[in-house]
Formats: sequence, C-alpha cells, structure tokens
Amino acid sequence: MRKTIKIKSRIDTFDLEINIPKNWDSKKIVIACHGFDSSKDSEAMMMIEKDLEQYGIAYARFSLPYHGERRIDPDDFSVEKCLQDLYKVEDKIKEMYPKTKIGIYANSFGGYLTLLRIKKKEHNYFAIVLRSPAIKMAEILEKNLVNMDISEIKKQGYTIRERKTPMKVKYEFYEELKNNSISEYGEYKEKILIYHGTDDNVAPCEDAKEFANNNKNIELVLFENEEHKFSIEKLKQANAQIAKYMNDESTSI
Repeated sequence: MRKTIKIKSRIDTFDLEINIPKNWDSKKIVIACHGFDSSKDSEAMMMIEKDLEQYGIAYARFSLPYHGERRIDPDDFSVEKCLQDLYKVEDKIKEMYPKTKIGIYANSFGGYLTLLRIKKKEHNYFAIVLRSPAIKMAEILEKNLVNMDISEIKKQGYTIRERKTPMKVKYEFYEELKNNSISEYGEYKEKILIYHGTDDNVAPCEDAKEFANNNKNIELVLFENEEHKFSIEKLKQANAQIAKYMNDESTSI
C-alpha cells in the first residue's frame, strides 16, 4: 500500500510517499534522502523499495527543496531548508507511527545532509546507511558539479548547471557548504554503514576512506571499479545487502 502525505514546509507543500508492505508490523520505516540534482523518484531511490518490502520494512521518500517536482525557485535551495524538511518528515512519521523505529538511507548530497543532521539535532535512527556520500560537498561542488570557476560564480552570484532541467546554483549555497564542513564536527559515535565505488569521479573514494579511518564506528564497503552512480547490477547487489542490514535486529544503534 502506498500513501501520499502532504507536508507544509517554510516554502511550499511537498509530498511524502510512503510504501507500506502488506506484512508490515509497524516496527521499522526507512527515510530516503536523495542526491544533488536528483529527486525522490530517481532510479536509485526507487529500486531499494522492493528489497526493504520483502523484510516488511516501510519506506518513505520525499524531494528536497528545488529538486524534482519542487523545482520552482532557486532561492528555496539551501542546506538549512533541506535539513528543516528532513526534520519535518521525521516529525510527521513519529506523529503517524509513534512506536515505529526510523532508519535513514541517503545517497551523495543526501549523505552529506544526513551527516550534518546527526550532529545538528538529537536523533534515534536505528540504522544509518549512506551510498557514495558527498562528505566534502563544497569541494565536490567546486570541482565536479558546476561549469564555472568559483571566483566567477562569486562575481556573478550564481551559475547554471546545464542538465535536462537546468539548475541555478547560487554562490550563497557554496558558502553555506563551506560553513558546514563535515570535518569540523569531530568524531561520529553512531554506527554508520557506507557503500562507495572505488572509481567514483564525483565524491572521491579517498574521502570515504579518510572519513572511515577517523571514525571507528563506520563500516566502509567498497565496490571495485564502480563510479558515483553504481551500475544497475551493483546497485541491486548493494540494495539487497542494505535491506538485510536494515532487517537485522543487531543493527540498531
């Protein structure tokens, strides 16, 4: 069964899509947080739903501000507004299912947001799984995600990321990323599972290795020769492992 819940944010009303398996016992639900220039309806966000469903785990997806069906105003896109929406999703789920444990599965920029969220506000996630997390998001934006030098973006105030749907990226967003560097938050005490491709040319694998080395509770699973966007075959393999991990009672933090 699929539910669509309307959530009011500071900028709009957005959809929270929840998949409820037939055999759901209300014990667990996993929130998905997608990557930069993606959406709740991306292939990566959709594929894992069936894997979780077979274990009776509910799955909740939403699009971040200025992403997917919410792409209205680039001024709406900021780290803080993304975090606020994640909080609202969590609060709504707690309101609807007060006894249900919440886990999180995040990709790329969503992984960066999740790491920030953990440090900025108390949480009780039963599991945290990141795939290809953009740990050094400011550097990644500067080197891989925009087509202008940062000094030029600063002078102009923004740049246009040319994609199927062009995306306006403001210099203020880059500044916000710099002011919210993951490395400045110290050690993570949470158990975090990270999947990363060794040939990732967007979020370098070396960043994930460095992060894991500095945080003893992190388990890093490397997929040899995989890039930032895993191949379908390897994504299916990772998703099967992630769903099994989410189902394991010993996973709980």
